[in-house]
Parts: sequence; structure tokens; C-alpha cells
Amino acid sequence: MPDQVPNFNNETIAKLAKELYGIEGEISSFVSFEDQNALIKTANDRFVFKIANKRWSRDFLSMQSEILDYLKVTAPEMTFPAVIKTLTGETITFIDGHGIRLLTYLEGDILANMPRSIELYQDIGRFLGQFSKAMQNFNPPTTDGSDELWKLDNVIACKKYLPDVTDLDARDRIARLYVYYEKNILPKLDSLRKAVIHGDANEQNFLITPDNPTKIAGLIDFGELQFASQINDLAITLAYALLDEDDIAMAANNIIESYDREFRLEDMERDILYDLMAMRLVTNITMTSHSAKMFPDNKYILTSQKSARELLKKLEDEKYILK
Repeated sequence: MPDQVPNFNNETIAKLAKELYGIEGEISSFVSFEDQNALIKTANDRFVFKIANKRWSRDFLSMQSEILDYLKVTAPEMTFPAVIKTLTGETITFIDGHGIRLLTYLEGDILANMPRSIELYQDIGRFLGQFSKAMQNFNPPTTDGSDELWKLDNVIACKKYLPDVTDLDARDRIARLYVYYEKNILPKLDSLRKAVIHGDANEQNFLITPDNPTKIAGLIDFGELQFASQINDLAITLAYALLDEDDIAMAANNIIESYDREFRLEDMERDILYDLMAMRLVTNITMTSHSAKMFPDNKYILTSQKSARELLKKLEDEKYILK
């Protein structure tokens, strides 16, 4: 809801940054859909000032901070944002119902802007596999999590928005995918390994090392954390990493096998991986179609799903799904 979305001006952010954290610097905004994020550039450092949507609970925001602290201990060789505490030692401060947090800023180019290579695909799999291995023993303080309609385990909830998909070829393919999913995949979900997952390890959240375009520098944006089937992280990464990729076999195999070397896939997980990947694309297409119906003046929404529709068609044409 619009009244839950934060809209703090730069003057207010500057005031809060100084009062809460004792920092002063140049402020600029990051693009964010439901929350508000700002970059604060001081004389010596850069920070991300995060203002949460009112609908996110304290427990959910606290879990995001706890996981970043947990990863510093369990995966010290990996790079993630670090939580900065307030001058009084708090990790979260609520202002007008919005949770305020401060994180370190990670250097790097987003994966979406980088040329792809075998080596880069391998490193995506390596990094994600190490992340999954680190997360398998995290004990979540809450099962509260992100948007229910974007949870892959809950993809069946998006089915009601299928009529909003205006591309008839895509709508037919998604309808057939739902039939297959309900019969062959849904009954297996309870048997899959569960853990807290990132939930959105996509081409916007993987950072690439500035001086090495084949190396993952880190992973950001833990706002989609959820307790879920652990294989979903790999399925989601594949869904976004393969957008606009001509050679699906090359890209997917390098990601999957590098992941498997770090965190061994179970047979059932491997068997249904492409089906889960396809269902993430289904979520993307149905939810953006629904958003386009709700906001008809926003022409970008449907344009942004074009690559997802093309990838879903290619997956069927090349017999990865609906065989």
C-alpha cells in the first residue's frame, strides 16, 4: 500500500544519519520498489541507509541483520554487506513505523551489466553453492519473510493472475506448466531440504569484482529472505542468469556443476531444478502482467518481462521443461 512505502527526503536522511550513526556525507538515492535506499558518501567510506516498508516486521528485519552477522563467522571468505550499529548499539531503529538500518557499501558492477563467460558462470555457481552450504545450519528466529506471492514454494498463489497475461502464447505455456507442476512437482516440496534462502540471487544482486569480470565480488539485498526449499536459490539464480543467453546448456551446466561441487545436490533437487526455474519465470511473468494491469500507464513493466517470456519458450523448445 502506498502509505506504507517510505518517502524520506535527503534532509531527513542526513539528520537521521548524523543523530543515529554519527556520520555525515553526500546523499543520493538508489532505485527501490517497496523500500527506500540511499547511498551516503563520507570523506572515507560509503554506506547504504535503508528505510523499510511499514509492512516488514521487526522480526523479519532483525533476521536480515542476524544473517549478515552469521555469515561473517560461517563464511568469512565470502563478501556480504556488514551491519553498522547505531551510536547506542542498535541494529534497527523505528521512525514513524519504518525500520531504519545502515549497511556497508560493496564495490562492484552488477551482473546484469557484465559480459558473460564460462568462468563467470562457474563462479556464480561456486559462490551460490558456498552460500547454501553456509546457510544450512542457520536457525531462523522467525518464519516470517518476504512477499508471499514471490515465494517459489508458493508459486501456486500466482495462478489467479494468469488471465492478466496478455501474451497468449505465454499464457498457454504457463497454463500447461501449472498443470504439470501441480501433478509432478508440488507433491515433492515437503521432501526437499529446507533452510533460510536469499530468495532473490538475481542479476541485479550479484556484484562482479571491478578488476576481474569473471569473479563474483559479493551478494546484496537480503530483503527477500525466507524459510523455503533450499534448492530454490539455485533455481532463481538460473532463471535470471540465463535471460538473453543463447547457449542455455553451456551457461546452466557451468552454474549447476560449480554449485554442486560446493554443495552437493540431492537427486530429487537435480531432477526438478529446471521445472522450478521455469516456475520462477512464471512468477515473474504473471506478477508483472498483474502490475501492468494495475498501472496501465507504466509501459516499462511488460517490456521488462520480454526476456522472461523468451527464455520460458526456449526452455520448452529445447526440451528442458514440459517434455
